[in-house]
Amino acid sequence: MKISQLPSLSKRPPRIAISQSLIVVLVAISLVLVETFSGALRYYFDQAGLSALLYLPKAACLGLFGLQLLNFKGGRGFWIMLLLLAIAALLGMLHGAVLGNVGFALYMYSPFLFGVVCGVHLEHRKRLLALVILFCLAASLVGIALDKYTAVPWKGYSYNIGDTELSANQSWSENGVDRIAGFTRLSTSLSVMIAIFSLYLSAFTRSRWVMAVLFAISIAAIYLTTNKSTVVAFACTLALLPLLRNRLTCRAIFCVVVAMGIALPIIGLWVDFDPNAATAQSGSLSSFYDRLINTWPNLAHNQWVQGWSVWGAGFGMVGSSVSAFPVMTANVPIVADNSALYLWATFGIGGLALYLMMVPLMMRLRDKTTRLARALTSICFCLTLISWTTDIPEVSVATLFLGMAVALVLRRKAMPVSAGSHDRPRPPRQPAYATPFRTIN
Repeated sequence: MKISQLPSLSKRPPRIAISQSLIVVLVAISLVLVETFSGALRYYFDQAGLSALLYLPKAACLGLFGLQLLNFKGGRGFWIMLLLLAIAALLGMLHGAVLGNVGFALYMYSPFLFGVVCGVHLEHRKRLLALVILFCLAASLVGIALDKYTAVPWKGYSYNIGDTELSANQSWSENGVDRIAGFTRLSTSLSVMIAIFSLYLSAFTRSRWVMAVLFAISIAAIYLTTNKSTVVAFACTLALLPLLRNRLTCRAIFCVVVAMGIALPIIGLWVDFDPNAATAQSGSLSSFYDRLINTWPNLAHNQWVQGWSVWGAGFGMVGSSVSAFPVMTANVPIVADNSALYLWATFGIGGLALYLMMVPLMMRLRDKTTRLARALTSICFCLTLISWTTDIPEVSVATLFLGMAVALVLRRKAMPVSAGSHDRPRPPRQPAYATPFRTIN
């Protein structure tokens, strides 16, 4: 045989081929794992001097967002939203923010941006993601048991990175009852993640009895975290599942839920409540009255006094970015305890428009026939209810799934699919309206 007839080594396929969708799902998995074990990981990584590694998943989300953005086909509306985001960042810098504020805010919202542009890849690898989420749900239940019946070392632990003091886990109680956070940092984050995990897993659960057990365990676990608002939101979401076949009913419910998220802070502004009501009430009502009497009116008054009621304070001027990089030239809110108010404080009237977009988002998801779309519909509905008293943009796992929901709505049949993806979307083998109570053909 001649040498020219020998097979060329350069033409041999590589032995290891890593698809683009696999890289994307691995980044999403790392984010979910870090958020599930954030409290414990911060404690042990600080002991080993590796605290900075915990920031890699969100940094990877931001990096993949930038890479995928070059080939992303999101339509005119998507690019207009990015342009408005850049304008809001410039506005925030005019109001006193620095590059650190804008960069940290972009880092905080990176799971949402990552979910929007990479959602199609996460859909291709949805079963692998579901297995990891099942593990995280089981780990969350174990963390609740450990936190409730033992003394975990990361409880109340704080550490420093440079000149900034960070909390690995906030140890606090309400009316003498310990707020259980498990392996995470906050009990609120834990309850929201348990709700998201169980609703996402419902898309892969064929048995109604298994689904009923899954929901029962989840609602009991959420109750143990002492977050009553999340318990109510999760229960209302379960009540919505049998109603998903009725389009008009769903539209009315979605409109009412979103409108209430905006109306609650307005009620706190216009209704003259007794200032002593917050201390006179007990349990979850005391925190709700505190929001009505103090938190929401004070934030709205601050926005009005500084002239930010129309255009907002700007990107990077609200939330965790202000806590990490304090703005000395202005009085800016760190906590809003209401997502509509949070978005309004950041983007002004545009923020309220973003919040109202939850209605068409849930309706378009509801109109899709896949089980994954119906699971994302229930997740968006549950997060909208929770957003009445929680800053959802600050919860990374929640924003990741919101981004996936937006990606599913934006995705078109003509969008390119990575060559290495072998798990293409298939028609559902089970009816899309399966619930623990009935199956509707």
